[in-house]
Amino acid sequence: MEKHFLADMMEGTPAFKAEPWYNPYGDCVTHKMADEAIVADRVDEWLTVYNSAVDNRPIGFQIKGVHAIITKFGLDGLAVSWELDTKGVKSISVAMLLLAAYEQGPRTMSRRKAYAGAMCPADKTIPADDLKAA
Repeated sequence: MEKHFLADMMEGTPAFKAEPWYNPYGDCVTHKMADEAIVADRVDEWLTVYNSAVDNRPIGFQIKGVHAIITKFGLDGLAVSWELDTKGVKSISVAMLLLAAYEQGPRTMSRRKAYAGAMCPADKTIPADDLKAA
């Protein structure tokens, strides 16, 4: 019998990784910090907060329109590290991306609370090379 074309991707034990990732087809960054069922709460056109279905605490988020944010603020405005030899941006801070998304809309208390709840640790980054649109 022929081996299924996805068999290599399905081998081993599935493991949860609390790391942000960029989806080039949706132009969004998704970050889930706990391996739990979620309830998605759309805050505005950029942010969707993922709340735990167990106890309603924020455990992740999705930021849409990443390329529009990068166009406005530039990679340098979101950068966390640079390549020394090429002086190019190596990775961007997910926390800076959240702050840049917040800057796009009205400064209301409900938005502020939602963005604050979604804030992730400052060490979470996305490699700049991954930020290429599909």
